Amino acid sequence: MRVLPLVLVALLATPVPVSRAQPAPEPEPFKIGFSSSENDDRDLFTVDSNGNTRTNLTKSPGSQQEPAFSLDGTKLAYADGDHIVIANADGTNPRRLNTEARPQSQPAWSPDGTMIAAVTRVPDGEGTRPIIQIHRVSDGAKTGEIPIPSHLSARDTQPDWSPDGKTIAITRRSGNIIPPRPEITVPDTDRPSRQGSTFDLEQVVHTSRIPPKPDVVVLIDISGSMRDELTGVQDQLGKIMEEVKTLQPETRFGVATYAGAENKDEAFHRRLELTDNVDKAVAAVKAIDLVTDPESTEVWANALIETATREFEFRSDASKVVVIIGDEPTAENLVTGKDSVENAIVELKRANIRTVGVDSGDARVGLNSKKQIDEIIKDPKGSLQKYVKGAGPEKIRAAILDGIKDLDVTVTPVPKCDTGLTVELTPPGPVTGQSGEDVKFAEKFTVSPSTTPGTTLRCTIEFRLNNEPTARPGHVQTVTVRVADLVKPVVRVDDVTVQAQDGADVAVTYQASATDSQNRPLTPVCTPPSGSKFPIGVTRVTCTATDAQGNTGTDTALVTVISAAPDGPEVWLVTPDGSAQINLSQRFGEPCRNRPGEDPAWSPDGKTLAVTQDGQICAVDADGTGARVIVRTGSNVERPRSPAWLPDGTRIVFAASDVESPPDLWTVAVQNGTPRSLTKNASQPAVRRLPRLTVTTTATPAEIPFNGKSTIEVVVANTGFAPAPATLTVTVPEGLTGGPAGGDLGTIAPGDRKVVSGEATGVTAGEHVMTAAVGTITSRVTVKVLERTGSLSLAMSASPRPAFVGGDDVTVTFKLLNSSGSTLTDVRVVASAFGCDPECAVGTLGPDGQTEVRFTIPATQAVDRELVGVVIATGPDEDAADNVATTQIVIKQPTLTLDQQAGPLGGVVSVQGKDFPPGARVRLGWNPGISETPGEIVTADGTFSAQMLVFHNDTEGTRQATGTSVGGTRFGEVKSGDFLALPSTVQPSDFVVRG
Repeated sequence: MRVLPLVLVALLATPVPVSRAQPAPEPEPFKIGFSSSENDDRDLFTVDSNGNTRTNLTKSPGSQQEPAFSLDGTKLAYADGDHIVIANADGTNPRRLNTEARPQSQPAWSPDGTMIAAVTRVPDGEGTRPIIQIHRVSDGAKTGEIPIPSHLSARDTQPDWSPDGKTIAITRRSGNIIPPRPEITVPDTDRPSRQGSTFDLEQVVHTSRIPPKPDVVVLIDISGSMRDELTGVQDQLGKIMEEVKTLQPETRFGVATYAGAENKDEAFHRRLELTDNVDKAVAAVKAIDLVTDPESTEVWANALIETATREFEFRSDASKVVVIIGDEPTAENLVTGKDSVENAIVELKRANIRTVGVDSGDARVGLNSKKQIDEIIKDPKGSLQKYVKGAGPEKIRAAILDGIKDLDVTVTPVPKCDTGLTVELTPPGPVTGQSGEDVKFAEKFTVSPSTTPGTTLRCTIEFRLNNEPTARPGHVQTVTVRVADLVKPVVRVDDVTVQAQDGADVAVTYQASATDSQNRPLTPVCTPPSGSKFPIGVTRVTCTATDAQGNTGTDTALVTVISAAPDGPEVWLVTPDGSAQINLSQRFGEPCRNRPGEDPAWSPDGKTLAVTQDGQICAVDADGTGARVIVRTGSNVERPRSPAWLPDGTRIVFAASDVESPPDLWTVAVQNGTPRSLTKNASQPAVRRLPRLTVTTTATPAEIPFNGKSTIEVVVANTGFAPAPATLTVTVPEGLTGGPAGGDLGTIAPGDRKVVSGEATGVTAGEHVMTAAVGTITSRVTVKVLERTGSLSLAMSASPRPAFVGGDDVTVTFKLLNSSGSTLTDVRVVASAFGCDPECAVGTLGPDGQTEVRFTIPATQAVDRELVGVVIATGPDEDAADNVATTQIVIKQPTLTLDQQAGPLGGVVSVQGKDFPPGARVRLGWNPGISETPGEIVTADGTFSAQMLVFHNDTEGTRQATGTSVGGTRFGEVKSGDFLALPSTVQPSDFVVRG
């Protein structure tokens, strides 16, 4: 047999410690929702705060993403494909938010649970762009939309509503829009005006030397006599185009040629479609050669018709110009039979094409020798230039450019005003002048006297150029008039736009004015005041003014601060109506500065935002300051993103993964935390708040005598993070009666509690357990009732107390209780001071028997003394001390006291009242004598002081002041001491005479 070494034997005999897993802590009152692709389709799940109890909420085909729980934890919103779905928080009863056909995503709840902010993709050119709209949860109706500031082109996503509901944090990818330079000096006016008022504006329309956005077709004769002209155009067209494009960058040129009808295909030939490519145009014109027939008969009327009707695709908003170069008049009706000058004029006018003629012939034979060009350039207004053959390429370039520059400009104002607002222009237009010169109009606006204050009226004036059907960009004036109240001050403050430097806030100065209803100046007070620093974005300024009568008027304006175009997404704070929009990212400091930011998430207290940045999650205060990193890419996590705050505000949950693996969820403390893995294959975290109700029951005292009382208090508290309805059920055992009443306690907010209490009486000796429950949450308390002991007890009361002489009598009540188990006989009450003299017989009182004895004390005289009662009986009585009871009998005698005993007729006497019932109505009078009517006063605290008139024509002699009860607690008539009424000629010293 093999022998084991002693050491090994000892080791085998030693107990081996067993490692036991520590139980997971109790889950906190919240769950974490997320999207996961673990089941091929993307579904929504939840786990508890420990990452356990993974539950599939949707179990649906397709893709469910972007979960969002309502603040009260009862509802869930999510994106299902291209639609928003609302469901119970456990995923049951799903329904579409609305019937919107456009794709929607990224829902966010308002704090009160009535609204959803969501991203909707709207058409934008060939594609779509995201905007944020607000929808009512009950019916899905759109109630608002976050507007894009006019200086930006933007794509808004990822809304998150602040806990107070006043602000929505969004991710905005934006670029600055450079608007076209206004071609009018007063493009926008927004002002208040009163009914029936007028105001004047002066408008100046700038015109360009070359028509805006020109489409120019060069139409050149290629008959044998045009070698010099063609060579010049071939040499100079590039320079011509460059010069025109310098003044009008959107210029396009096309080229066509014409010859005689006998030249067949060369009677009209489009050589180059309209293009902005200079090299392409130059190459096309250099490829042109003259026709070989030296005797061709030019048909340029046909060429103009072809150009105007079908050969060139002019832009609808272009200034259309044809430059025709030739040395002979046109033959007519040789090509189509309808190619006449008259028809050419009709087609050119229909297309609104202006003609520049460059005549290289002479007075005998030339382009305009038959005045055909003169007819063509009458309407639309064109120009005629002269070129002398052999003058050289520079001259033909000058002729073409001068012809284009010499085109007159016609400005036609076209106003369109709401009813109640009119405008008169001087001159009324159209006005024709030299291109490049300003055209001025005086404008007088009138607000109708019949308009309603509070109405907004608008007027647009289009300044159309050269018979064009619509106005060009920068040629539209907008006037908005807010009809002011006739009484309130009129306040005016206008919008301001400024450029920020280096992303910093900008001090902005603006002008505000105010006048009262008489047009006198007032000083308005503005918030924020002029000179304040404004953040990048849009801030609303409110100005108020108050006149001498206290009437207040108000006006608002927008201060827009523009920054340089960002390199990536930024976090903006916007109000739900879009009236204020602040670029928060521009305020971030190090270590979060100058980094793209997205996925904004509000902390539960609304004081902090968590933001995803490149490789880190940053936290900033609500004003953008206090930037600090919560977590960044490191050994444990890669690319942290999509933060969501846990309800206690000390931690966030976030997604993290490298590029090639699905994301996982992690949690980390906001202050110096280490990331902790929560669950795998999960993204887009959202937190569902849960309530946590507790029920606590106490009894005070917990031990009571038989038939004694204990106060039972039930406290239902919510220590969770979501409100919860609570219905209390109280179960009272047979040994007790009474206690707190159960019922609906309403909704208990997080951190709040409801207290219900009631007295319970012990009717059976022993220990009795009372149970209080809210649903399955139960609390118990034990009340011990001692064995009953025999005792006869007495209690006394008197009512009313106090009483008043002559008023209601006093009723004395004796309450007798036999709490013993024996029958008591010969029971009687002794209270000899007022009644029961010598005693009041009761007779027999059985076990637990109760009875009352009453007698009445007449309110005939003043009394203030203690009444002692004693109950006596034959039978067991273990506590004689409770056989005696006392009560106080109080009957007050009201009194009237005069400040003098005699006085003249026509005088005034001061009377003081004391010991009257508080709040009683007393009628004062004289007996005998004349009394004032009604002569009533009300005693606030039972005392009063009043003046009584002794009438001039009253009787002389002795009288008393009287006080009679006319309301409130009753009392008998009260009389003062005697007062002697004297003739008015006899006056005691210091006596007051009413005169």
